[in-house]
Amino acid sequence: MNKRLRNLLLIWGLAATASGIWGIAKYQLWTAPVGPSSNWCLDVQPGTNAMEALKESHPEVAAVIDWRGWSIYPGRYCTVGTQPANQIARRIATGQREEVSLPVPSKRTVAEIAGHLAPRIWADSASIVAALDSDSMRWQIIPNTYRVYWECDGEQLAHRLRTESQNWWTTRRLKQAWSMGLTQQEVVTLASIVQEETASLKEAPRVAGLYLNRLKKKMLLQADPTLKFALGDWGLRRLLDEDKKVTSPYNTYRNPGLPPGPIRIPEPMYIEAVLFSEKHNFLYMCAKPDGSGTHAFARNYTQHLRNAREYQAMLNRERIYR
Repeated sequence: MNKRLRNLLLIWGLAATASGIWGIAKYQLWTAPVGPSSNWCLDVQPGTNAMEALKESHPEVAAVIDWRGWSIYPGRYCTVGTQPANQIARRIATGQREEVSLPVPSKRTVAEIAGHLAPRIWADSASIVAALDSDSMRWQIIPNTYRVYWECDGEQLAHRLRTESQNWWTTRRLKQAWSMGLTQQEVVTLASIVQEETASLKEAPRVAGLYLNRLKKKMLLQADPTLKFALGDWGLRRLLDEDKKVTSPYNTYRNPGLPPGPIRIPEPMYIEAVLFSEKHNFLYMCAKPDGSGTHAFARNYTQHLRNAREYQAMLNRERIYR
């Protein structure tokens, strides 16, 4: 065998060996085990740093995606037990991600809601507050549990909640609101006052009816919860005449009609309580002094003053001055 042939055979042998080694390496990379033996999830964040974050958390999966030149779809990918890197990578490349359960609670502030939601999705509290905290948006938040993709941001969440609100407002509910001369936002705003006024869902339709009576008669609502909202202090148990002078569009002791938006995110049951309120002639109410959280209702101011004196006497006995 001449020298040239020996050299060619040597080069071929080295190439074959290298190819074999590379093939083994690719196979090992392709089949590398990923994840624990229990249930687990891999979160792929949106944005330009997605690959870098994936390389840090699951380098085997990132290597397969990089080797194949696949795209990355952000989201939460859950599975049971250890899986080959290629299977996880293929799911990420084709967007076979999971939805997460997102319970949207009834709270006084959007910041409280954001703090509850942020740990469950990719969006942080600040972006959720920025997307939801406006009069035009707050009334469209219907507390419920929704299924959403983990990677949704604040604006996507706002869009989803607007869609859910549109679905909640069925033709029957819309017609009922219109028959009362109220817009959807006004119904939700009144529901927020009713929920703050009474913790008794049984009493809510009566409270709603009272406020609707006052609106029809063009009386000031004089709703204590709106005053607490305007003052920024929900802990007040006794409101003073001085408090009623606060300058705020939410002060219903000075401003006629409903405030510009809800003072909390009300439960759907309280929205229903407004839509299908109790028909009666009550114009006044005062918390009962028995600590039940319910109210004494009155048709005239004289009767209301008697109820109010009983409640104020209780506050004095308990030394509650604020």
